Amino acid sequence: MHKLFRSIVSRTLLLAAAGLFVFAPAAGQEQAEKLAEGVGADLVQAKCTLCHDLGNITRIRQSREGWEDTLKTMIRRGAPISPAEQDIILEYLAKHYGK
Repeated sequence: MHKLFRSIVSRTLLLAAAGLFVFAPAAGQEQAEKLAEGVGADLVQAKCTLCHDLGNITRIRQSREGWEDTLKTMIRRGAPISPAEQDIILEYLAKHYGK
């Protein structure tokens, strides 16, 4: 019985360690993605990442009008962004992730 228990514990620990290696790169990628510093970055982080990862934001290059349309669409879909927050987010995105 003792030998069986040790075998089960050993296999469980081995599987747990293997799981860390499988999931570690994904966790590292999330941390690697960062927004450009600036007024509004914290607001974009707080509001936009409720539904998207930062890569959805940092990979896109849109005109100011494009970002404005995107924000309006997200708000229509339920993003909790006030009009004042919308202005700050728009300024930030247009400045740091514009065309």
